[in-house]
Amino acid sequence: MAKLFLVPTPVGNLADFTYRAVEVLNQVNLILAEDTRTSSKLLQHYGIKTPCRAYHQFNEHKVCEQIIGLLQQGQDLAVITDAGTPGISDPGFLLVRSCVENDIEVECLPGATAFVPALVQSGFPCERFIFEGFLPHQKGRNARLEQLKYYDKTFILYESPHRIAKTLQQLAETLGGSRRACLCREISKVFAESKRGTLSELAAFYQENEPKGEMVLVVEGSPNPVYAYPYPRPAVTVDFLLFAKSGHLPPHLLLVERGREPFQGCYAFPGGFVDEDETLEWAAGRELREETGIRLKDYGLTPLPFRPYSEPGRDPRGRTITMVYYAVLETEELPEVQGQDDARRAAWFPLDSLPALAFDHGSIIQEFRQTLGL
Repeated sequence: MAKLFLVPTPVGNLADFTYRAVEVLNQVNLILAEDTRTSSKLLQHYGIKTPCRAYHQFNEHKVCEQIIGLLQQGQDLAVITDAGTPGISDPGFLLVRSCVENDIEVECLPGATAFVPALVQSGFPCERFIFEGFLPHQKGRNARLEQLKYYDKTFILYESPHRIAKTLQQLAETLGGSRRACLCREISKVFAESKRGTLSELAAFYQENEPKGEMVLVVEGSPNPVYAYPYPRPAVTVDFLLFAKSGHLPPHLLLVERGREPFQGCYAFPGGFVDEDETLEWAAGRELREETGIRLKDYGLTPLPFRPYSEPGRDPRGRTITMVYYAVLETEELPEVQGQDDARRAAWFPLDSLPALAFDHGSIIQEFRQTLGL
């Protein structure tokens, strides 16, 4: 069975290449190289004569199907980039995904990745960290910078020499000039350097001193996260109002009892944080399912938007914006529910006999009833 190998290449010193990497590149039928001219220096240095073919960000979509065809014919292939591990801010992901979809074996060799030595030698906590790679050049850049402000973990950025001064200045303006950072350049090369200081200090230095070499910027996490509640990040959240109506029962509302401080023992709407790869509507249905066991699709329901709430101070945990969704379930019997995930308990309550609610959920339910005439 053919296999695709992802082979890390040195980020600086050619001697950082591994014996196993040389062995694999000698044995495969074809090497897919980000830049065949750059890779030829490495291959010649180690006497590797395996044929090379260009595989880079400008042709990876076009040639992906052809490469899958070669693998299906039984040829072993290897992917290398100019420096580092394929797929980490370099081509590789699309091909790996296609291999997985086609049941083709993939193996990534351990080896060089620029951000790991930069992180470890920065002096900042590295037991948990966030790798951001390159920031968007234009669209979405400001939003990403704003997001970085709230990270409470060490985070890592890649940047080019001609943009580093601008990036440092923008980070200083957004995160605060006193935030500490470590800028590593020319990792593993003769003139390798790690320059430490505050974002303002580093920005000022590189305004006056033209940098050279590829850059890895390591920034300490926020010492004062905007949230005090032990959730992973401040973000957009969703809440779900699920009503049940029947001919012989009064309208009921599904609530969950919270199990964490500062609202332990209080009731609230099912809900929580929106993951980065989710739509608000999907997140609303997921939170309802995870906290109560109710699957909307089992009842032919979809989340309907009510409105967002963003009043300052509405939630002591730092949530700033919450989108409220709802659905009305026509049923003869109330479905069984069970508290799960962050919910200690889930239960149906008559709409006219609700328990004390956490957050501002009491006022939200009043507004909702007035709006829908419940």
